[in-house]
Amino acid sequence: MRDFFKAFFSFGLATSIQKLLGFIILPIYTRYFTTTEYGIIDMVGTVLSIASIFGVLQLENSLQRYYYEYSKLRRKLLVSNIYMWIGGCSLAISLLLIIFSNAISLKLFESTEFSILFVIVAVQLPFNNISMLGLVLLRFEKENLKFLKVIIVNVAFTLIFVYIFVINYDLKLSGVFYAQLCAMLLSSILATYYIRKSFVFKWSKIISQKNLKYALPMFPARVGSIVLSQANRFFMLGFLGLGAIGIYSVSMKLASSIQMVNTAFILAWAPFMHSQFKKKNNKVVFAKVFPLVVGGTFLCVCIITLFSQEMVKILASEEFYSSYKYVGGLSLFFSLYIIKEVVDIGPKINEKTKYLTYTFFCSVIINIVSLYILVQILNIEGVVIAMITTNLFLVGMSWFVSNRLYYIQFSITKFTLLIIPALSLSMLVMFYDLSITVRISIALLCITTYGLFLLTAFKALQKI
Repeated sequence: MRDFFKAFFSFGLATSIQKLLGFIILPIYTRYFTTTEYGIIDMVGTVLSIASIFGVLQLENSLQRYYYEYSKLRRKLLVSNIYMWIGGCSLAISLLLIIFSNAISLKLFESTEFSILFVIVAVQLPFNNISMLGLVLLRFEKENLKFLKVIIVNVAFTLIFVYIFVINYDLKLSGVFYAQLCAMLLSSILATYYIRKSFVFKWSKIISQKNLKYALPMFPARVGSIVLSQANRFFMLGFLGLGAIGIYSVSMKLASSIQMVNTAFILAWAPFMHSQFKKKNNKVVFAKVFPLVVGGTFLCVCIITLFSQEMVKILASEEFYSSYKYVGGLSLFFSLYIIKEVVDIGPKINEKTKYLTYTFFCSVIINIVSLYILVQILNIEGVVIAMITTNLFLVGMSWFVSNRLYYIQFSITKFTLLIIPALSLSMLVMFYDLSITVRISIALLCITTYGLFLLTAFKALQKI
């Protein structure tokens, strides 16, 4: 358990630095770009996110699943074969993006003017995936300092190149993506250098087949996940326009403060979870960790929600001010992925990853239906409510399916009591303007209540 907390805080520092980049760049972007232009940046980024998963095919999960089962040569074969697959698939997807860049630009923006942006992100895509894979490997080798260095290089050079391309040379939208490309190139080279001794450059048909057998059933689930997080852009594009996407994107950027917790947790949780599978008392450990995760996560959501106005005033220009209303709801949406990660143990421990796909497929249906109805009725507020509804359904279904496969006594009562304040506050702030005095008072109450609960839960965990 000590290793988990150590990893959590180590990766928390790294991801905090990475997310800090978004907060530093936000004032620059909101000053140099209108809400419509910011919407274009977000849509191009959405295309990159969707395309990237087709280059990965969830094979990084095979690396995580089998890393501790292999040693020496077989481990190197595992790493090398996964790199070969992801490298080849990423290059193929990049080529397709370049070929269809004009068509994509015309479809999304009714003009081929922005096709160059899709060409730039197509070149960036393989470096994104290679860097991601390098970071996964550094995580499992417990090279926390090297992991941190790769993140710092990416953040530092992104800032440098944003200054060069956006501010100095005034390349406008193209400058944003040139900066990302150059920074990602450097960080991917560094990550690959650090793990260079993990390769043997030898093909193994048996290991490749095993990797694909484990990963591919999860791939539709990953597609479902990206649909859950990104499909709302296309509904907003159709019903509300690029300006609304710009406002929503700023909200997402600020809500990503909870993603610092989310990313750090997931980075630490995967090695911890897989290492616990061979221990007899793993069910007890998972059950005791659950209330700590839930309480800490929803406390963060409450604080972010209550002070979202101040965050927007500090980091964004006046044109984007209304985005504060949606920060809390989107923080709750992101936080539910953390809860899902904890309860979704059954399919992974039993290697029945097809059930991950089933849960995401059902959630995608809920997402699309709720978005279609609520966007037209409530505009951006409808988008946020649809996202929260979808992830609540996702957590519930994942919880049910996982316990059917591998029962762990997670407390539904504690989860319900802990989510009520976070859910209530995110809805309240979205529709009503609360004074700073009221918000500070509520924040102190939340810190006290959640704090006492977390202290009790931590003491219970120590007794194991």
